[in-house]
Amino acid sequence: MKNFSTLFNRLPVLVLLLAFYACSDRKGINDILSRAENIVEQQPDSALRLLDAVLFPEELNKNLFNRYHLLMIRAKDKSDRDITSDTIIFAVKDYYVGKKDIPNAAPAAFYCGRLWQERDSVNRAFEAYAEAEQLAEPSDDYNLKGLIQGNWGILNFKHHLYEQAIELNKKAVEMFDKARNYKNKISALETIGDCFALNNQTDSALYYHNECLKLADSCKIPDLQSDIKESMGVDYQGNGNYEQAKKLFFEALALSRDTVEQARILLNMAQVYVSEDKIDSVKFYLDKVLTLSINDPQLMLTCSLLGYETAKKESRFQDALDYHEKYYYYTMEVFDSEKNNTLLELREKYDFEKLRTSKKESDIKFRTALTGLSLAALVIGILIFLFQRKSVQNRMILSETKQNIESLQRMSDSFSEEKNSFRHVLLEQFDILKKTALLTREIEEKEEVGGQILLKKFNKIVYGQDTLDWNKLCGIIDLKNDNNLCRKIRSRYPQLDETEFHICCLSCETDFGDKEIAIILGKTVYMVQRIRSDLRKKLGIPSGKRFLPFFKENMQ
Repeated sequence: MKNFSTLFNRLPVLVLLLAFYACSDRKGINDILSRAENIVEQQPDSALRLLDAVLFPEELNKNLFNRYHLLMIRAKDKSDRDITSDTIIFAVKDYYVGKKDIPNAAPAAFYCGRLWQERDSVNRAFEAYAEAEQLAEPSDDYNLKGLIQGNWGILNFKHHLYEQAIELNKKAVEMFDKARNYKNKISALETIGDCFALNNQTDSALYYHNECLKLADSCKIPDLQSDIKESMGVDYQGNGNYEQAKKLFFEALALSRDTVEQARILLNMAQVYVSEDKIDSVKFYLDKVLTLSINDPQLMLTCSLLGYETAKKESRFQDALDYHEKYYYYTMEVFDSEKNNTLLELREKYDFEKLRTSKKESDIKFRTALTGLSLAALVIGILIFLFQRKSVQNRMILSETKQNIESLQRMSDSFSEEKNSFRHVLLEQFDILKKTALLTREIEEKEEVGGQILLKKFNKIVYGQDTLDWNKLCGIIDLKNDNNLCRKIRSRYPQLDETEFHICCLSCETDFGDKEIAIILGKTVYMVQRIRSDLRKKLGIPSGKRFLPFFKENMQ
């Protein structure tokens, strides 16, 4: 027993060690996810690097696992990374919807839409955005509501549904304005302007692009100012207002700080000069693009095409052939780039699996030992618990049985009362003196007796004999009360079973308490009290009213 007590005292220490190991690891993951959440909007690339530090996300608990994957797709989407293979977001959405965690369920549904949108699955993207809109409705996250409407609008825009795209982006503008996210508001306004431009509504396009420009100027965001001026230049170019288009392209170029964006503006300017048939100016801007030494295959593809068209107009067939070869080369580069992105992602997954296998091999011994220790501690804890539980039950049985014996002793002491009384007849039939003597002798034979042993002896001596003659007992009650009380109770309440009827009869004798009735009937005190309570409800006996007065009043 002492060994068991020592092990039981040390068990909490083992449990604390295991809990500390698990909690310290979980705390580290929590810190990483919290830091990623704080920077994902402004620095999604840095957030991705933090999330990549979580080597085995599939081993996280459900809460951290789903939180990790929602953050991952969010960071990848904001970093313009491919998200088409992140189908785990569907399970993440179902998890948060099941928990009714709306602040996380709504963005998860939104990124389901983004995934379908990137996969060009229009109908499924529409359904996902509709669900996201419904989930976000009770929320005060106006930025998320704006993103849902804005991306839904872009989906319509790409499929030439300009009127629907305009309506959705107007809602997005309203949401972003409430969220005070002016950068996203500018993007939504710009999309509205682009919709009008492609729908040949130049005046409306210029109006919204001007609104964008005013907001970008007030916020002093050079990249957006440059982008909007470039869009407005394209509007004027489509209108045939080449001078205004060139003016805006020059202003956009002055604001741009990115070489790829500068190359795109220069190519737009070259296209204006193509429309004006000014070949020398076209060649000049094409050369400026080449001096930027950009590595964007898509832009170089456009540059080669313009070079080919210019050389062909000037009958420089060799140059035209060279540009055509470059055009073919960059076409294959664009194709290879897309293919390489897919292969790179597959390679990253392969490297991840190798790292995972290596870690599991190096960690397996520690995990096995930890599992064995945990199981051993659990088994020991269960054994100690069962042992102590049995000991407590045995003490309770012993105490209750001794109390019953004491009650029998008290009943025996009162046996010398009037011989014709109900109590005397009942105790005589119950053979109280003999049973009390036998039980007393059983206890005296051993100084210490177990609860289970004593209970068996008690039941054998007290209840192992003939049953009571209830007809005789009821007759005494009827004579005592001079009104055939028991017979009237039986006749008036035929729904009572034998136990309920006996308790009613015994309750009419004021000398009998719950303990004595329990011993006579072989029931527990609790059961006698419960049956009495049920009888009060069944027969309508008021609380506090004794049984005998109630029956006398109702039997007249």
